[in-house]
Amino acid sequence: MNKTLGIVSLGCAKNQVDSEVMLGLLKDKGYKIVNRSIDAEVIIVNTCGFIETAKEESLNAILEQAKFKKHGKCKTLVVAGCLAERYNKELLEQIPEIDAIVGSGDYMKIASVLDEVNEGERVCKYGSINQTFTGHLPRVVSSSKPTAYLKIAEGCDNRCTYCIIPSLRGEYRSKPLNYVLDEAKNLARQGFKELILVAQDITRYGQDSNGQYDLNLLLRELCKIEGVKWIRLLYAYPDRITKELINTIATEDKICKYLDIPIQHISQKILTSMNRTSNSSDIVRLVKYIREKIPAIVLRTSLIVGFPGESEEDFKELEDFLEEGYFDHVGIFTYSREEGTTAALMDMQIAHEIKLERQQKLYAIQKRISKRLNRKRMGQSCDILIEGLDSDGVYYGRSYGETLESDGLVYVLSNIDLQVGSFYKVRINKAYEYDLLGEVEDNELS
Repeated sequence: MNKTLGIVSLGCAKNQVDSEVMLGLLKDKGYKIVNRSIDAEVIIVNTCGFIETAKEESLNAILEQAKFKKHGKCKTLVVAGCLAERYNKELLEQIPEIDAIVGSGDYMKIASVLDEVNEGERVCKYGSINQTFTGHLPRVVSSSKPTAYLKIAEGCDNRCTYCIIPSLRGEYRSKPLNYVLDEAKNLARQGFKELILVAQDITRYGQDSNGQYDLNLLLRELCKIEGVKWIRLLYAYPDRITKELINTIATEDKICKYLDIPIQHISQKILTSMNRTSNSSDIVRLVKYIREKIPAIVLRTSLIVGFPGESEEDFKELEDFLEEGYFDHVGIFTYSREEGTTAALMDMQIAHEIKLERQQKLYAIQKRISKRLNRKRMGQSCDILIEGLDSDGVYYGRSYGETLESDGLVYVLSNIDLQVGSFYKVRINKAYEYDLLGEVEDNELS
């Protein structure tokens, strides 16, 4: 088997990991991975179906890739992921170029799916959203950066009223500890310096398998792996961030002093309507406690505006909360009314124009906060993981305070050639709203 293979991966980091596993499985079967769709005989579009904008992006990507059946080498078009799980039969009926549908719980069957397609079948596999982790799977990390995502669990049990994820990804299932550690060691051997832990909720890790929250155990074991320099934590639910976890972050040198805590709102009325188990006052106490115990911590969160019933008073409460500057980085999303969710049936839906207006108001607040925080870093020195060189010949990378793809970058001026994947001591000289500019002080640190 020497067919060429291309993949388009959309959506979250967890979906990207699934795409990389499909690449690994097919590479083992003899497929040759190519970077351009026009050169691919097999094209996989791994879709997102989380919110309306993601669905539109996925549909556009499918239609764009379908063109290569006429104007490229493509003989087989596969649609995988959450959109395929959610609208499997509709996609097959409406887009005749699609040869196979592979739901979010069936991606590990990609090789057998392509075998069936090669035999003339039009394949539709979905419904295995509660598939458990049954063994080690090969993976080809698609990023050219020195960072890899490490998915530690699948699915979600939180049942937020606005969220379709449990219907697309199933119940929460922790990946066995030895599987996670083996994958992390393999990534370290490949030269990845930063591992970013992801799951729909990393703080629930282990609870489904043995009734205990094992994230601390996992972290301490990961910190023992040679070659890994940074371990970063995303998607930690506030009500399960324990003092023990905070202490682990504080005391383990390899764990970035960075934590993503998705709170979604601060109005208790809206939190209750969202079926969030967090209490608004507890959120404030938690953030203050984390900053007290880890003064250098960088905190990120995500917020939803325009949730059904969000009054002007609720939004003002969120505005005032954001003005306090509790968070260094904030993602702000407009509520998306998704069929199949409880919130979609709620009264007092908010007009789209009001959602956008509220989103822009919050972005304006956070932009000021971000620039103020960046200015405080001027004159400071920090370790920067170099990721690449831009079109102007300027290096760029990140400090521990910025996560991959979501936060700003640190641009680095240097009189010496810098190595991608290495750390350098950089003095910050200029601050922008989200990015920073600095100059190398010392030669390569590691």
